[in-house]
Amino acid sequence: MRLHSENSNIRQYMLEGMTGLELESHRIDRNGRLAQTPHPFSGDPYIDRDFSEAQIEINTPPKDNPTEALGFLHDQLSIVHRKLQAQQELLWPFSNPPVIGSEEDIPIARYEGDLAPSYHYRVYLAERYGKYKMTYSGIHFNYSFDEALLRRNYEIERRQGEIERMKFDAYRDQFYLQLAEKALCYSWAVVSLLAASPLVDNSFYETGKSGSSIFTGFASLRCSEFGYWNPFLPILSYGSVDSYTNSIEVYLKQGMLIQARELYYPVRVKPPGKYTLKALRDKGINHIELRQIDLNPLADDGVRGEDMEFLKLLLVWLASTEMEPLSMQDQMQALQNHKTAAAYDWDLARISLPGQRAATLRTYLRQLLDRMKDFYEDVPQAMQILRYQEQKLDSENHRYARQVRDSYSSDYIGDGIRRAEQIQEAFHV
Repeated sequence: MRLHSENSNIRQYMLEGMTGLELESHRIDRNGRLAQTPHPFSGDPYIDRDFSEAQIEINTPPKDNPTEALGFLHDQLSIVHRKLQAQQELLWPFSNPPVIGSEEDIPIARYEGDLAPSYHYRVYLAERYGKYKMTYSGIHFNYSFDEALLRRNYEIERRQGEIERMKFDAYRDQFYLQLAEKALCYSWAVVSLLAASPLVDNSFYETGKSGSSIFTGFASLRCSEFGYWNPFLPILSYGSVDSYTNSIEVYLKQGMLIQARELYYPVRVKPPGKYTLKALRDKGINHIELRQIDLNPLADDGVRGEDMEFLKLLLVWLASTEMEPLSMQDQMQALQNHKTAAAYDWDLARISLPGQRAATLRTYLRQLLDRMKDFYEDVPQAMQILRYQEQKLDSENHRYARQVRDSYSSDYIGDGIRRAEQIQEAFHV
């Protein structure tokens, strides 16, 4: 099952779809410490909290393209910065946290009343994983293919006899499940090209100390083996929605998870509305979510449009590519590749794809971009986006992790505060 992009009726519409973004970032005081004030956007439908009371989460509704999603995100950030300026706070621009005096300085999101279970769930997370890992922030990229496009693709595959008895809803679910499997296999590419968090304050490692900038040895600490992972290696089934949800429920029944959302995985398939396994079964799959994107402190909005466009191009290319189902070993290797891709040095880190020999990240990134260029050779806008990513291979100075290390390693906290102030001023608040 794949997107038949060789068909003119598919190819001319293959880039039509909806994009949604989620951005996480911490409120800080003027000294670079986590804000201890209450969440200032109570009841806002787009601005919520993540783990911490100080951790802002902005959610955009689905938009026709990444540019529109970024525009909506920008407008919400304007609201955030205006409010934070009024209460003498800033938005921390990095995925890695600011100064942390101790675990007590990380306030759990204060949900009460009917929402009290959300608070208790976060208490459980703090006890099981520790609060420090909960301070990572990032971007989630949500994408859904145009429904009419999928229906046209469905009719093509029906005529070919591949899915003769499958109803469209089941076909759409299977399409997204196979795409999620492919996206897991290529998760390393997203990590490598968008990594932007090589530094951290020493308070992350040494309680009671701060002010020393530490180069972690990774381009993305949160995507590395020291990131936010479950204490077991999950293996999922992508055969159907039932087999997929059942494979997650195994971990729930064994007590390895208490909720499905506790499964920390780089790629998810999501139903419309709230994410639960029941909703997946009852409503089917609405979109795919990529969860491994670092905040980009070099961009005022925390993310560059070129990178969001690239993620869309990657998903369309993957949807159009034939790929064998991942074996258990392949899934384990894919997760290891994801962690390996967080390395700072692309020429030392080596990964292995199914049926291929191990090679360096740089080798596989070049191979991927070349294949995507061949696929998009008749789409000028796509070629421009791919050339932008190619620059990161051609020159280390175009890599975000390198730029962040060069600019902020002497005073991660001090320069981070100044960058946060600069961003707030750029929003003209």
